[in-house]
Amino acid sequence: MRSVRVPRSRILRALTVLAVVTAGTGVVAGPAAAETDPGWVSGWFNDLTIGAAGAPGRVAPLELSSTGATAPRVSVDLSGLAGVATVTLPDWCVAEGTSVTCPMPPGTTPDEYGTVNGTVPLVFRAAPGAVGGATGTLAYTVRADGLEPDTHQATVAVRSGSELIDLVDEYVSGVEVGDVRDVPVAVVNAGDQPAEDLRLTLRFPVGLQPASYRNCRYGTDAVLATVVVCTVRGTYAPGVRHELRHGFTTTVGPAALGDKRISQYVEPLATAGPLPGGVRLTRREAERALRLRPVGEPMDPISAAGAGGGTYLRAIHGSFDVVAVGATVTGAVGDTVRVNVGIRNDGPGVPDNTVSGGSTSAMIFTPPAGVTVLATPPGCGPTQDDEGSAPTAWVCWHGTVFPAGQSFTVPFDLRIDGPTGAPGEVRIFHNYPRPDDDPTNDAAPVTLG
Repeated sequence: MRSVRVPRSRILRALTVLAVVTAGTGVVAGPAAAETDPGWVSGWFNDLTIGAAGAPGRVAPLELSSTGATAPRVSVDLSGLAGVATVTLPDWCVAEGTSVTCPMPPGTTPDEYGTVNGTVPLVFRAAPGAVGGATGTLAYTVRADGLEPDTHQATVAVRSGSELIDLVDEYVSGVEVGDVRDVPVAVVNAGDQPAEDLRLTLRFPVGLQPASYRNCRYGTDAVLATVVVCTVRGTYAPGVRHELRHGFTTTVGPAALGDKRISQYVEPLATAGPLPGGVRLTRREAERALRLRPVGEPMDPISAAGAGGGTYLRAIHGSFDVVAVGATVTGAVGDTVRVNVGIRNDGPGVPDNTVSGGSTSAMIFTPPAGVTVLATPPGCGPTQDDEGSAPTAWVCWHGTVFPAGQSFTVPFDLRIDGPTGAPGEVRIFHNYPRPDDDPTNDAAPVTLG
């Protein structure tokens, strides 16, 4: 069948006539025209493991999200947890037998997109007589007026033994090069049995310089982060919070730049996994040992976090200069020549994208007039317009970290077709994590002699 293109002006005239005729004849819009968007509502709850009798309770979030829905709510069916776990819900929820219905939590307001997000905290404890290995099912149904109910299930399991939880989840702004910060370290045992000794593993991204402790070993990984593995002796009773007094002293060095996440991970020493791979760990001279000391009253309940935590340092300004490196090549028409173009980090700051895993730096190469690029080098891609025309430039990406003093150079094979004309260019493709301190050297010419 052949398609027919109708001019937009004719469509508009037809719609205008239809509107006039409808108004003149008193036609009333049908039910379909009166329908409104009922919006949407969703909820999610992760599978959960709790300690056997004697363990602190665990707080786990049931997340509720809605846009444009009327009376969004969630109904939680507790019948599948009989003999396994008990659940305490907020007092703004309404119980109906083994089911409890919770509206969107009080005080929630729409975000900039009109979506309302809320958390219903559920507190779980092992049921009387429940032993390690027992499992049950929590069913929850999200609802809103005018929408079909949507039911999901999550598994709740009981485990006997120790379970170390990292309690650190800190976000810090306003950090500057030269600062000395005391990074918090805090753990708690959420199990029903004491934990004897633990292993604490931390990772400080490039530019951060952690203090030395005699019961820790230190190494450097493939992206220049300092990995620290500490053996910390002691008995960690259920529910008791333990902290490193004054925190893990860390200096923000001149290489620090952008966002940094200092990760930490705790595990019982007797069941600890393998050491970090690809890192040679050695001890440092140190006068003190890293010790975790009990703090405050036993915690009950405990947030359903995990063995990993961290401190996030936001947008360290730092100082750095990435320089474009151009080239000059010579040849006659018909020759194939190689040109090496790139960028160089003159430091001292080190662009580091290990937080999100993207490229730290990239360059874009525009060839001189009168040449043809014979092949696209690995790690590069040609640019094209919407019409799919021949590329006029090539973008090449660097790795996750761009160390100070390092160059990123890419070879391009060019065929000289002639006539020669305007020079080409190599330029920094994007400013990561911010524009550097000298924009005058962000581009360099590539000439054909």
